Amino acid sequence: MTRDNEAGYTLAEAVVTMVITAIFMGISTTSIISLYSATNRAQAIADGQAQIGVAFGRLDRQIRYASGLSTPGLVNGEPYVEYVTTYTGTPICTQLRVRPSTGQLQQRSWTQGTSTVTPTAWTQLAGDVSSPAPFTVSTATATFTFQRLSVRLTATTGGAAVAVSRQFGAAFTALNTSLNTQSATVCAEGRAVP
Repeated sequence: MTRDNEAGYTLAEAVVTMVITAIFMGISTTSIISLYSATNRAQAIADGQAQIGVAFGRLDRQIRYASGLSTPGLVNGEPYVEYVTTYTGTPICTQLRVRPSTGQLQQRSWTQGTSTVTPTAWTQLAGDVSSPAPFTVSTATATFTFQRLSVRLTATTGGAAVAVSRQFGAAFTALNTSLNTQSATVCAEGRAVP
């Protein structure tokens, strides 16, 4: 004779319950890990876009008022381009470069026309970037009478765990240039200064 208060689970029922619980825990853990990974990837993309957006915004404000763009070049394996602005009354040359060794887009400037070129220290505009040929200058033509500087960069963000690479590009128009602007003579004197 059994009493109702002595009823319980059998060993088989307990094992089945534990297996079902383990399956649901495995599914939920996998889902949480996937969600966490997707969030990290989305954050890395957003960080890269924000960094490049700030750098491109700064370049747009500077290059828009340039009165000349140089022909891009390569010095010690580093791509360079220069531009000159004269809106302050003094011609100021600014040099952009991408350093493959550090993954940085950098700039420096100097006063044009002085007897010795004394550039400022390099400042970083963006990090974790690369490009074998980041700068392209389009000369003024009869249909588009301004010089343009195109910048193409690949930004890698997120670290080793969730590295995300995205390509970014922008074209900047130098509104103070004309058909007569010669790229070969713009700020070339500072390129050789380390």
